[in-house]
Amino acid sequence: MQENPFPLHKLILLHIAGHTPGIRRSGLCDAALSTLSMDYFDVAQALDELAEVKLIQVAARKGEAVLDAHDRAVERCDLTAKGEEVLSALESQIPVTIRRYLADYFDKTALDRRILDTVTATVEPTATGQYRVLLKQHNEQDEGFSLSCTFPTEKMAKKAAATWRESSAKVLQAIVKTLLESED
Repeated sequence: MQENPFPLHKLILLHIAGHTPGIRRSGLCDAALSTLSMDYFDVAQALDELAEVKLIQVAARKGEAVLDAHDRAVERCDLTAKGEEVLSALESQIPVTIRRYLADYFDKTALDRRILDTVTATVEPTATGQYRVLLKQHNEQDEGFSLSCTFPTEKMAKKAAATWRESSAKVLQAIVKTLLESED
């Protein structure tokens, strides 16, 4: 059996990064895994190799406000100029069924990706030994929502930050509902 000079796994990753510039590393992996054409180890190896030959850049952006569950700036994936050239030349080798599936996947997950990128939570110690959590939800024009809370322990503060990142819509809805309730 003849080996493909440019493996399909890598082409799929280039396709995903090319159609969703700035996608989080985790989002790129999720999209690739959802094609059922590779497993996690295939994705990790292919992504590492693409980054090594500078077809994809994987990095936390300078000034990145969005943090992951471990309070680190999220890593984003972008095609390099060389990656764009390779994708342009070889994209037609990706089976049409996979390209159609990914186009549908991108459409269905676009809102979720945007929401993930608008929600931030930071934890910082205070001068009194407590921990301040700053919860924000941004939109294109301004800071849509901002709340600062102080907790007695770091564990509680990190739990609040994680809950905000995972369920910001539900938390915000509960806050707004409570604020607007009328006492009759």
